[in-house]
Order: sequence, then structure tokens, then C-alpha cells
Amino acid sequence: MIAGDSFRKSCVAALVALVMVPFGARAATAWDAVLREGDIVFTGSPAGQGAAITAATGSPLTHCGVVFRRDGALMVLEAVQPVRVVPLEVFMRGGSPDRFTVRRLKRMPETARLDKARAWATSQIGRNYDSRFEWGDERLYCSELVWKLFDQAGVELCPLRKAGDYNLSHPTVRRLIESRYGSIDRLPKDTKMVAPSDLAASPLLDDVKRE
Repeated sequence: MIAGDSFRKSCVAALVALVMVPFGARAATAWDAVLREGDIVFTGSPAGQGAAITAATGSPLTHCGVVFRRDGALMVLEAVQPVRVVPLEVFMRGGSPDRFTVRRLKRMPETARLDKARAWATSQIGRNYDSRFEWGDERLYCSELVWKLFDQAGVELCPLRKAGDYNLSHPTVRRLIESRYGSIDRLPKDTKMVAPSDLAASPLLDDVKRE
């Protein structure tokens, strides 16, 4: 009985410890042996502007970043406010567990192009977030950062779209546009744009699964 009680207590303690560890930390650890620099990570959440992005694109994917090596560790480069590099677990905590997705280039560019892209990415850290989703270089939103990073490496992940190509008539989308432009009529419908779901659908990418 004593041995049995001791075993049961150990099991309960282990279960409690597992529950107490945040989802992001447990899941990130499971991905440690799988991820490579250059992998694109996606997640989604209805929080903040997420619901409007889903309504505009028809996809649950609302945010993305790129696995980036910094100081010897694999991190995630993402465009929030500001553009930053964070541990994978921090990135994962920003979305729903069932929406986390990893995709990888089928053919990696040559080393010189990768070095150029890496240098460009490093230079973007600290840049302000673009809440108006414009295509300039002074501010960046998440999928714009990812698209332009790969463009630096000579890879066009997907064709760019126009703002007017998305579902702008949805009430949630209209409210977001009006809050940032004052009126939906002020949104330049021809401006270049790319969404996380556009990147995820790229035929140049393969899905990455945990081992």
C-alpha cells in the first residue's frame, strides 16, 4: 500500500506539473527538434483584429512569422508592435493551439541569397507595425514582413493581391477599416496586399509535422 500510494502521488504530482506549464512552453518544446531557420509559422486568434482578418480572408490563420536564428537559438521573427524576435512559445501563446501550422520551402535558395535575406530581416527588428496594411517599407505587418523577407532571397511565395480582392463588406471588416481610415471609401482598394492565408497556400511550401 505504501509503495502504491507513493506511485499514485508521483503520478498526480507529474500531472499537476504538466498542467501548470503553459501550452506554449510544452508545444514549443515538442517542435524543437523539427524546426529549421526559414520555416514559416502560422497561428490564429479571433482576438484583436483577428476576427476581421478571418472575415476578410475566409481563413482561421490571422498571424505569421519566420523561424530565425539569433544568438545561436531558433526564435520567431514577427511583425507586431514593433517587429521583434521572440521564443516560439511566446509566438504560440498568441493563437489557438489547433491553428498552429508550420510550412517550409521545398527548395532553399543558395547561401548568398539566404545571407542577404537574413541581413535584411535583422535590419527590420524594431520597425513599427503597419496597422493600415499599406505596402511601404517604413512600417510592416506580419505577412508583409514574411513575403518581403523571402523576396530578398529571390523567392516570390505567392502573387500579391489588392485590398479590394478581400471581403470588405463584412461588418467586422468594415468596422476595422473605418477605425483606421475614418471611412471605407478612404481605403485604397488597389493597394498591394498579402494575408497569412495567401502565404500558407503557396505551392512552394510543404507542411512540416512534429516527429
